[in-house]
Parts: sequence; C-alpha cells; structure tokens
Amino acid sequence: MPQSQLSKILLLLCLLVVLVVGAIPGYMKLKWAWMEPPPVPHLQELRELQNQGIRISGWQAIREGQITMGSNTWWSQELKGIDGTPAMVLLRPQKDPMAQPEVEWMDINGYWRWQVDAMTKIEFIVELGSKAAAAAKSGSNAVVTARFFRGWTGKQTYAVLQWYAFPNGGKPAPSDWFWGDRLAQLAGDRLPWVAACIIIPIEPLGNINKIRPTAESLGQIVQTALMAGPLKFSH
Repeated sequence: MPQSQLSKILLLLCLLVVLVVGAIPGYMKLKWAWMEPPPVPHLQELRELQNQGIRISGWQAIREGQITMGSNTWWSQELKGIDGTPAMVLLRPQKDPMAQPEVEWMDINGYWRWQVDAMTKIEFIVELGSKAAAAAKSGSNAVVTARFFRGWTGKQTYAVLQWYAFPNGGKPAPSDWFWGDRLAQLAGDRLPWVAACIIIPIEPLGNINKIRPTAESLGQIVQTALMAGPLKFSH
C-alpha cells in the first residue's frame, strides 16, 4: 500500500476516534436526562387529591371516600345535581414522578363488571383561568377529548365519561400522555395527569345521548377544578 494512502487511512481513523470520544459525554448526558426526568409540578397536591378530592360546584356531595379497583386506589365522590340527577366522579392522580397511566379503564370495567357498547369520543371546551374571554377569542382554550359509552349490567345502565386530565386539556388514551410527557421533558418540564371518570345512572339500556349534555357539563366542572388546583400551570 502506498505511503500516501496509509497516511490518509490513519488520519481518518484518528478523526473517527475523536468524533466517538467527543460524542460520548453528550450521549451519556442525554441518557442520564431520560433516567432522571424533571420533577412533576405540584406533585404533593396531586397526592393529596387522592385523600380529599375536589370541590364540584353546582352539585351536592352525598358520599366521598377512597375505593380500590384492581391494584389502584381512587377517590370517589357521589353527587346529586340540582335537578336530582345522581352521578359519581372517580379520580386517580399521579402519585410519583415515574407513575404512568396504564390500566385505569380496565380496572374500572373489572370493578363494575358491565358490558360496554355505544362507544364514542366527544370533545368539550374548558376556559383557561381568569383570561377566559381572551382565550376564547384566540382559540387557546383547553380541549378535552373523552371516551363516552354505555355500561350496563343485569340491574343497571350507566352513561360513562372517561379521560386523562392534563394542565392543558385532556385525552382518553395513555399513549396521548406518553408522547405529551416526552415533549415536555425535552423542554425541561413534565405533564402531570389525573385519571377522571364520570358515571351517571340512566334508564335500562337507555340512550346515552339524552344525558350527554349533563355529562359534558360535569366534565367541564371537574376539568376546571383540576386545572385550578393540582393541574394548574406552574409557569
């Protein structure tokens, strides 16, 4: 092999070594960043949510307390509306930095042992803070997308609304949180979450669309209370 070619090969090898060695610190730093994610905002308030719930304006609290469904503990609030409509709100907040939404809806299905049909997705708008009017004009209000379906047993039929609440809205699937949290981590932040479920008894095998306005209204109240409390923006 000519001396000139050998010199070029050695030079290329040296450059490759320099590039690899120079990339290692950045790689390790990136890896460590994913191993040690940023802190979850208002984590203590999220933990307290499982022991005291939220204030749901316009509804009378009949009974409150913790219930266990599957391997998880939820906060249950049994309510009665002004018109006498009964409802239940179930909340399960994030409790530690590594906690992820996973099987919440499966746990509820297993606990209630209902058959599910008429599954659909609905959206409702939640105004953001004291600047709600301006937010409405700019289109920056929080949008919640939720699962809405009929659950029924041999004794009772229910309209059910479910979503994962975030500081900027809500989505029904754990994967929605996963990608949102990864994007937040790239900006040095986190996306805290609360699993929310509303259950409203209806007539046997009744049409859930008849109760949909009530379910949406209650969903807005719950999301608003969460965003004003443990899910409020930290900056």
